[in-house]
Amino acid sequence: MKVLVIGSGGRDHAIAWKFTRSPRVKQVFVAHGNAGIAQIATCVHAKSIEEMADFAHSEKVDLTFVGPEKPLSAGIVDLFESRGMAIIGPDRRASRLESSKCDTKVLLRDLQIPVPEFEIFSDPDRARDYVRSVGRPVVVKADGLAAGKGSLVCEGVSDAEEAIHSIMEEKIFGDAGLRVDIEERLYGRELSFFCFTDGYTVVPMVAAQDYKRARENDEGKNTGGMGSYSPHPWLDDSLVHTIMTRVAEPLIHGVREKHGFLYRGILYLGLMLVEQGSDIIPYVLEINIRLGDPEAQVILPRLETDLVDICEAILGGRLSDTRPRWDPRYRLCLIATSGMTKGKKGWYKGYPDRYKIGVPIEGVDKIDPGCLVFHSGTELNSSGRLVTTGGRVLCIVSSGDTLAEARETALREMGKVSFEGMYYRSDIGRE
Repeated sequence: MKVLVIGSGGRDHAIAWKFTRSPRVKQVFVAHGNAGIAQIATCVHAKSIEEMADFAHSEKVDLTFVGPEKPLSAGIVDLFESRGMAIIGPDRRASRLESSKCDTKVLLRDLQIPVPEFEIFSDPDRARDYVRSVGRPVVVKADGLAAGKGSLVCEGVSDAEEAIHSIMEEKIFGDAGLRVDIEERLYGRELSFFCFTDGYTVVPMVAAQDYKRARENDEGKNTGGMGSYSPHPWLDDSLVHTIMTRVAEPLIHGVREKHGFLYRGILYLGLMLVEQGSDIIPYVLEINIRLGDPEAQVILPRLETDLVDICEAILGGRLSDTRPRWDPRYRLCLIATSGMTKGKKGWYKGYPDRYKIGVPIEGVDKIDPGCLVFHSGTELNSSGRLVTTGGRVLCIVSSGDTLAEARETALREMGKVSFEGMYYRSDIGRE
């Protein structure tokens, strides 16, 4: 069969790679890909969802899998399905669970799924009055899509006021900041929890520990992710059962039965697990409608079941008959980012702030073939040289019988890569 993957980042590289491992797949296309993806698949220069649908139709693509949230929120699933083409992902209505944090918090509260105490504001002055009145640490979140950077964790009132000003008045996330969700800052253990679902059955994936903060020791700004590893260090069967029965299943069943829409594809729950007496409450911080990045880079290499079989079970409403098999060995993902460099008009602070692009990359060809290399922001320049195009540039995914072994391998191999300003967190997996 022919498969089309939508996306151009590290997660999408991992998805495309996984499909190339299927004996049922003869060709993988990616729209629009990157320099690393081009080494394993055919990259298609289709940017709009209409161009993607036209390509899939003309090429007689059998299955499309959507990586990022933007095309899902733009209605790519609705478009493909209207033309009779098979595609994995939630439709435009279901995609609101990620594209509107404010509406989603209200929906979750109505379904009696645990969420932090929150209020929603479209007026920055009223938002400031609120944070002054509560006087406790809060998280200020832009309502719309912000590439994983729209949640600003605040230590006190002045931080919250600054966050409100940045999001709602300076518009650092554009129109995503027309409304904000201001919620109580919870303290506990944070967890990214992933599931497959056909809208009726919910099947959990193995979990990954990810690292969102830009700097060592979980300091600095939130990013789209600086690294990850799997298996998760403390997620056990009992906790999986708690999350499934209190969050995942009530959500999928609730939106179908009470709100009239079917959620089908990947469900990504951003949770804070808070101990209350002898109980653990899984509070939902956010919902994402796709695989995470960099979690996908360590989860998919552990998946032993053919991803095509899982996709067909989702589309056919047969997920209840599917039990994915997982490799028990560790995978660790270490991400190289565009760090501080000097430009013509001063210094670039580096990802997640402003960064330089077009920087030549060296040493990728020297990485041990036992490791996987997934590209996030790369291209070949006019001279055919590999250069940077993004804040997150590429990642190395290592394996090992222990976390320490996987970490040692990833750090050793990352030492072979170099580009001006290159930065990565050396504490990934140091537990």
